[in-house]
Amino acid sequence: MTEFLAYRVEEKEEGYSADWQRVEESVLPENDVLIEVVYSSINYKDALSASGNKGVTRNFPHTPGIDVAGRVLEDKSGKFQAGQEVVLFGYDLGMNTCGGYGQKVRVPAEWVLEKPEDLTLAQSMAWGTAGFTAALSVEKLLRSGVEPAKGPIAVTGATGGVGSVAVALLAKLGFEVVAVTGKPEVAEWLKKLVLRT
Repeated sequence: MTEFLAYRVEEKEEGYSADWQRVEESVLPENDVLIEVVYSSINYKDALSASGNKGVTRNFPHTPGIDVAGRVLEDKSGKFQAGQEVVLFGYDLGMNTCGGYGQKVRVPAEWVLEKPEDLTLAQSMAWGTAGFTAALSVEKLLRSGVEPAKGPIAVTGATGGVGSVAVALLAKLGFEVVAVTGKPEVAEWLKKLVLRT
């Protein structure tokens, strides 16, 4: 099928409108990998893009969705096989390149990652961009020689998506985590997040 369903944001004289529409595959950019989107998640950037924020998305009509879990339909680069389960996070996806709030995306091969074997497509998007970013941050710390024996570690923005996942990951790895937030009403939730691991 060359037509597919996508959540399209359009610029109007009186502002912006958004709705689900049937669109032609030709709206997708000419890139290597065509992917059937199975899941995407909801991120702050998606809300900004869907409301017409020009700091996130400059060209309209547009399909938001900054992350994707799905299956390869075709790959001109030869890096991926049809049917292979993959994930995408970041780059220009969902900002100025049609994103995960459509049934298909077409992206450069270097944007695409093989889905980890121990995660389902749904779990990949439950972690989403925030989980991926937090995991990369924690990995960078570990590779830099940071370890629990060296003392407490502070996580700023601890109630956000990236921050809260980082708090949980670090606690699970045995770190004494100092969760920094300007929201005193969530202190108990953060304590549970650290102790639950």
